[in-house]
Amino acid sequence: MRETQGLVVLVTGAGGNLGAKAIKALLATDWCSRIVGLYWPALPADLPSNAKLEPVIADLTRADGPWRKHMRGVDCVLHFAAVNPFPDASWQEATASFDITVNLGLCAAAEGVSRFVFGSSNHVMGGYKDGVLAAALLPGGLYDHLPPAPGTHWHDGQKLMDSTIYATSKLMGERFLRGLAAGSGGRLSSVSLRIGWILPGENDPRDISATGSHGSGSTTHFHAGPDEARNLSWFRGMWLSNEDFQHLILAAISADAESWPQPGIVVNGVSANTGMDWSLTGGAERIGYHPQDNLFARLMPAD
Repeated sequence: MRETQGLVVLVTGAGGNLGAKAIKALLATDWCSRIVGLYWPALPADLPSNAKLEPVIADLTRADGPWRKHMRGVDCVLHFAAVNPFPDASWQEATASFDITVNLGLCAAAEGVSRFVFGSSNHVMGGYKDGVLAAALLPGGLYDHLPPAPGTHWHDGQKLMDSTIYATSKLMGERFLRGLAAGSGGRLSSVSLRIGWILPGENDPRDISATGSHGSGSTTHFHAGPDEARNLSWFRGMWLSNEDFQHLILAAISADAESWPQPGIVVNGVSANTGMDWSLTGGAERIGYHPQDNLFARLMPAD
């Protein structure tokens, strides 16, 4: 990245949960001079009114779409857009989401973008929740450099859930961007963020449940047996607070890539939750990500 001052940042999925929170964080900075927000298929009713934000309707599944002109002059891409941003995505949806990542990455490289930040997912490592992988995992031992194990399996109270399709598209996005950065001759660096559980709005950790659902009081739902207890522990360990999310993306944008082992890296994106499997070492060393929040502190009753 060039000097972190007066940066132009393009945010995809700007109308979604993560994209909207990212824009809010960027609007509060003094070093981001312009934000290009790509919305699909329509602008939200609560669109921020700010001279720094340029909202654009964009169908990113079109590789040659008119959205390409908005990449000109951009320093960093924050990519959160997906055809289906949820773990139940079908193969058709997941492959279309991967196509979007390819379209954006190739356009960014052609236009001289210097940093690409990709909203990947904890589901890329979902296989470490259970079985032999879980048995061999020490607390805090889920490092970002471990072999991937795409797909989380859990019971939502009605049926078995399997996020392998969704997770595979995220993993392929990581690999594509790593290769794109490696082949750019130092012009482009990428950070893939394996984002944990960040709920819409206030993101109250008490709304996390063993079923993978959320809503007021969800922690009381369906977690009586050992499998459900493990699910709840796993999901709670992945919690990412709104404040830590803001810190995560701002750190990913501004981090110096000179000391990275390669120009495309992966970072775990969770808060500092007590006893979790996820390691924060890579994020601290490579982008200076030091989360401050702890789900279990939020769950404790007030005095």
